[in-house]
Parts: sequence; structure tokens; C-alpha cells
Amino acid sequence: MKKTTILIILGLGLFIFGLASCSDKRLTKGEIIKKNVEVYLKEKMNDPSSYEFVKLELIDSITFSNNIEYRKDYFTRNIGYDKSSLERQEGYKTEIPSMYDEKEVENLKTKIRRNEVILSKIDSLATILGNKKYEVASYTYFFSFRGNNALGVKILNEYIVQTNPAPDFEIINITDNKDKIILNPNDFPGYREMMEKNL
Repeated sequence: MKKTTILIILGLGLFIFGLASCSDKRLTKGEIIKKNVEVYLKEKMNDPSSYEFVKLELIDSITFSNNIEYRKDYFTRNIGYDKSSLERQEGYKTEIPSMYDEKEVENLKTKIRRNEVILSKIDSLATILGNKKYEVASYTYFFSFRGNNALGVKILNEYIVQTNPAPDFEIINITDNKDKIILNPNDFPGYREMMEKNL
């Protein structure tokens, strides 16, 4: 009995020690992202052994709600543009009949109806998401490092990095050109499936 109790205590102690060591080995969000970026960039470097990390800084986080608003703005603008074109066509009908195009009018009406349906479905998806729409869809970081260029000169390299949210923080985009930043990575749950049905 005494031997069994000692073994149980010893086993419990080892289990707790094991849990403590495992939790110590868990990487932080910054460490995971740094590691993911380093793997990606080192493959493209002239001299990977010259790599020196400089900085990883969070610039922005995009929520599903941000992406919902981005898409709603996009389709609202399209509807506005198409309605304006439709009004112009209707004006042609009486003012310059030779410029009036019945096929274009039907095409515009179809596009307007389709985009209004999409807007309505986006609102429905937002309602279904509830509080999940405030969860992070992606992170944007500033990442810099030093490394040798093709001439062997060590230079500072600066990138914008966009990642998925937890737990993997997988790389979505890495660019040194601000114009190539993706405005709404990862959209929001249900969006792509809904678009496939409405195309």
C-alpha cells in the first residue's frame, strides 16, 4: 500500500513536471510568426547564413466585421455605378435614341438585382456570425532583417507580412511593396460559398 502511494505521488509529480515543461516550450504568437516568415524568406535569400533578425511589429489586425464592411462597400459602389449607367441609358432613350442600347439596359438591371441579392446575403451571414464577426481574420506586421545581397553586402530588408489568425499564423502575403497589401484577407465565413452560388 505504501509502495503504491509513493508510486502514485512520483507519477503525479512527473506528470506535473511534464506539463510544466510542455507549456514552457509553447511558442508565443510573435515567435510563431517570426519562425514562419524566416522559413519563407531564407529560401529566397542569396546567403541564408547571413540572416540577422531585426524587428517584428504588429501594424494592424483585420476582423471578419472589417471584411464584411469592405465587401458591402464594394457591392454598394457597384450598384450605385450601375444605377447611374442605367439612368444615362434611360436618358438616351428620349434624348439620343441612337445611343440607347436595350441589351445594355437589361444587363445593368441584371447586375443591380444580383448585387442587391449579394448585399442581402452578406447581411444574413453577418447576423449568423453573431459575435464571431468581431474575431480577427488576419494580422499585418512589419518585419525587418539584415542579410547579404547578391554582391555580398549586408543590407536591411523590410517587408509587410500578413498572416492568418491563431493557432497557426500561416503566411498569407509577404511584400516589400505597400501597393501589394491585401485589403481584406480571409474575407469572412460563408462568403466564398455564397459567391459561388450567386455567380
